[in-house]
Formats: sequence, structure tokens, C-alpha cells
Amino acid sequence: MVVYTNVLETAQRNFQSGIGKSYSPEDVSEVWKQVAQFIRSSLLKKRAVDIKGLGRFTVQEYSMPVSSIYAIWSHRPVFYLDKRLCDSYHIKCVRLYSSDKISVVSPNLTTIARLAGLSRHAVEEIINEVVQALCRLCMELKDLELPLPSLGVLRIVNRYTDMRFSRELVRAVHQDTTDPMVMASHVRACEKRPVPPPSFLAPVAVPPRYLRDLHAVNYG
Repeated sequence: MVVYTNVLETAQRNFQSGIGKSYSPEDVSEVWKQVAQFIRSSLLKKRAVDIKGLGRFTVQEYSMPVSSIYAIWSHRPVFYLDKRLCDSYHIKCVRLYSSDKISVVSPNLTTIARLAGLSRHAVEEIINEVVQALCRLCMELKDLELPLPSLGVLRIVNRYTDMRFSRELVRAVHQDTTDPMVMASHVRACEKRPVPPPSFLAPVAVPPRYLRDLHAVNYG
């Protein structure tokens, strides 16, 4: 059984940080709750969120052709751990394809501070302290988890990144597409192709009124 070290609790036990002195554990939990809410709302709006030192939450978009004209588009949330963190501590993170057309934003610290009832400087310091605690646990090669309410749980096990999003969020991001059967971008050129002439070997493709005219011309 794997025992995970909670990143938030580790940051709260650090005597060198302001957590426990200037900020209570409840403040830390509330700040990361609002951060998770901001990430969730951004993903539903098809926007990526980049947290400095931690990684990027974004949406993966891919299409699965079902015919020569139509394709099913699928969307799902993904997380990419910070590249410097992966390189420094040899952590593996699967990097799936994601569209570069998605805009990338940073957490709105002013809004988070207003919702959490703290100052903007306090919110920034709490986020940095938690990210630094995660880096220390990675350096110690410990299996860790960072709970993100309403978003999911980020885990690093055996130097492997495992971001488990909540089922509600995955369904909401996937069902956000109004029409799943849409024209695929790589087959839109089919509209410019000339219409092939009707084949007399397949009369079904010819309207009935033309068949009557052809019958009258050929057989009187």
C-alpha cells in the first residue's frame, strides 16, 4: 500500500515559512481551494492555467475520423508538470498533444485573495510555499499528493506524475462541445471537389424525373 505525503501538511509544518506564523492552516486550504476553482472555470472555458514552478493545466483536443467527411472531436483536461522540475528530479510526465490555439493564463491572485479574505501578497506567498514544499518532497524521492478540491488530486509516485481529475470535470469538459459530429478540418477540402456525374449504372443516384426523360428519349 502506497503512503502519500500531503503537500499542504508538509508546507504547514515548515518552521521557516510564514505558514503557522502569519497564516493559519485554514488559510492555506482556502487559498488552494480557490486556486482549484479558478483552474476548473478556466478549463471549462478552454483556457490553460500555468502555475509557476508547478506546471500547466490545459485541455487536450483531438479528432477521430468516422467517415470521409465527419469526425468526432473529443476534449479532456490534462496536466503537464513543470519541465524544470522533471529534469531536476528525473520525474516522468506523459506529454499528450494539446492545441497551441488555447490561450494560457495565470491565476488571478486579486480575485483569489478577495474570495479567500486575504491580501494579494499573502496568496502569492502561500502558493509559493506549497510549490516549494512539493519540490522538497520530490528531492527526497517521496510519494506525494496535492489535493485540489473540485478539480482532482495531483500525485507523484515512483517519479511518475499522475493527475487524477474528478469525473464531473472530465464529463463537463467533454460535453461542452455542442455538436460532437462536426466537419473535420483535414477533410473540409472535400467541399471544393467537383460533383461527379451521375452514373447510369446506378440509377438510384439519378432523380426519378430525369429517368423518365431518359426513358422517353431512348424508347419513345
